[in-house]
Amino acid sequence: MPLFASNILPLLFVLLSSQISLAFLARVPIAPLPLLTGVAYRTRLQTTTNSAVATDNDLSGRTSSGTLLADAHAVIGSTHLRPQPRNLNEVSTLNDAFLKGKHPNESQDELGRGGKQLPFSPSEPISLSSHFNLTHPNHSVRGVRLAQGLAYFGQCDRSLTQAECERIKSEGELVVDPFTGEAEYEIEDIDGHLPDDLVGVLYRNGPGKFGVNGERVAHILDADGMVLRFEFRPPEETSSRVKFTSRFIETEGFLEEREANEFTKRGTFGTAPRGLKSLFGGPQRKGLNKDPDDKPPLLARMAANALQVDIKNTANTQVIAFGGKVLALWEAGMPYRLDPVSLETLGIDSLGSPKDLEPGKLAVNYIPGIPEEFQPKVLGGKAHTAHPKMCPRTGHLVGWTWAQNPADGSMEVTFTEYDSDGFRVVASDTHVMAGCALAPHDCVVTEHYIFLKVNALEMDKLSFLSGAEGPAECLGMDGRANVHAFVFPRPTLSREEKTEYSPFLVEDIPACFSIHFSHGYEDEKTGNIVSFFSGWPPNDSETFLGAWGGFCPDYDKIPPTYYWRMEFDPKSKQCVDLRVSPGAENICCEHPVVHPNFQTKDATYAYAQCCNAIGDASAPMGYAKFRLDGSAIVQPNLDLGEKNYSVDVYWVGSRRFAGEPLVVPKRNGNLEREEDAYLLGLVYDAVKNQSSIVIFDLERDLKKGPVCTVW
Repeated sequence: MPLFASNILPLLFVLLSSQISLAFLARVPIAPLPLLTGVAYRTRLQTTTNSAVATDNDLSGRTSSGTLLADAHAVIGSTHLRPQPRNLNEVSTLNDAFLKGKHPNESQDELGRGGKQLPFSPSEPISLSSHFNLTHPNHSVRGVRLAQGLAYFGQCDRSLTQAECERIKSEGELVVDPFTGEAEYEIEDIDGHLPDDLVGVLYRNGPGKFGVNGERVAHILDADGMVLRFEFRPPEETSSRVKFTSRFIETEGFLEEREANEFTKRGTFGTAPRGLKSLFGGPQRKGLNKDPDDKPPLLARMAANALQVDIKNTANTQVIAFGGKVLALWEAGMPYRLDPVSLETLGIDSLGSPKDLEPGKLAVNYIPGIPEEFQPKVLGGKAHTAHPKMCPRTGHLVGWTWAQNPADGSMEVTFTEYDSDGFRVVASDTHVMAGCALAPHDCVVTEHYIFLKVNALEMDKLSFLSGAEGPAECLGMDGRANVHAFVFPRPTLSREEKTEYSPFLVEDIPACFSIHFSHGYEDEKTGNIVSFFSGWPPNDSETFLGAWGGFCPDYDKIPPTYYWRMEFDPKSKQCVDLRVSPGAENICCEHPVVHPNFQTKDATYAYAQCCNAIGDASAPMGYAKFRLDGSAIVQPNLDLGEKNYSVDVYWVGSRRFAGEPLVVPKRNGNLEREEDAYLLGLVYDAVKNQSSIVIFDLERDLKKGPVCTVW
């Protein structure tokens, strides 16, 4: 992914156990619960009230008898394999479940075929922020004011005034502060047995505040970041095993817009201030649970945003816990540091830079030949990747910063390895990637190498600088062009090793769009670099993530996301293999992960958020387990639309949506056994309007289901 692009979809986890620090990259085309990538359905019901408490009469087009009228906007959206949208009434089982506020009856065999997901419950308000609505299970809702504070967790600036909020908090009725996103309580609602050897702290980051003063962001990935914290305590220490904490990340842009009560900065995906309000009018402020406002006229956009290149850092892409720090990341800026317990925002972290980095500076180097005092003030910044990697052998965090070189269109990248002792810099090297105008989204780390794969994207700089379009809207994608990768030696190698493992460029990689890498390693027999990633096959899509904008994604315009195997030969500097990972045919999936101790090794298993098993783009409805050791059942002749039954998948069911997974080693377990771990994932239940953490024991097949669910 590119400059300004905040990772596609993702939601991100990091778990600190007593034995190993686990960093989980996440988000992409499938993602924030009912909404992101790979998701295939959009069912919308118009509401006639902004209240958080809905009755039968609150839903437009729905009568008290439970029937759905023709004028209701209840549509099952189209996908590649179902190009025509369908009215909800056409699918009786889904229509009945939707109207009665329940889950449809369906078997594991029926699931995974796509076409049945319903994101919203008729008995609850239609809230796009509902996946952050983690209320105390024993808390009784008394009155509309309290319910507003809970159900509108993500919008948090419309339902209550500050004075009302403070008064209700003082009365002990408010679980979530709608202005700061603060919540703190013990979780008591647990299904099954919470494993005794699951101990540590889980951090999750993602879009959490979806607008300002009733005006919704143009794209979900422009929303301000929010961090969730789950503390899993040892059973011998307390009877209450899980404590929950949450808070918005108070970035410079967050605070500025909260004070101004309107958008003041340009977002990556099209959110922006409005100009010429006296001529064209201000925002409609339809509410954060409605479609975003129509785009202002061209002149209004240009008047407010021309030459405004300071893109808002939302800190909503990733969270890591390492070296005594908790950092919220966004890939077009520097990270924000958070208090590891309270989640209070402490400010921008320079990651060992000799001087503190100022907010608002672009990741663009100074123009050569011009003294620094005469340089444009917005230049001279750095951006840190949202997806650093952990090396299991050294325990180092491997990250990289980047900045564009305006003189020749190249990109300067600095790779740094950090020690867990105080986030100390161990080694750092700087390289230049010629002809690379947009920063890659993710990287691969092996024992000796770091490589960055560059997708076929170009930016229309004139449209961006003029303010006519947002950064991501200015990106053009060529889904059928060959791509390339830059391979570099790790900075901790000796001088002699850096000569042996010298930098090289892999050109003419067959067309594919990589999103997230699960891992990479150097083959012991051949010396080749092998990696696995989620990504799109060759396609004719011309826009970058535009289909994820608005109220819900247009999934018929989103390429299906597969799990790929790629292999480079360092001697010939060529890509010698690129294919869907054998056995993963027709599995639409995202956010692949492996056991953290196998990040740089030849892993036997990989896990991913799974949409369907028929090769279509659809909602994330389960979790898949892939075998990578050559024993998987390969089905090269599987037709598109035909279900792959050979992969171990657990489907959470319609009207539930699976979040990104994370592999967590068991306390006191064997780190060399991949099965001696748990798989964790957040699942949004549209009927309950509540999220949960599902926990799978990897000693068992996934299809047997989770051993525990934490609500």
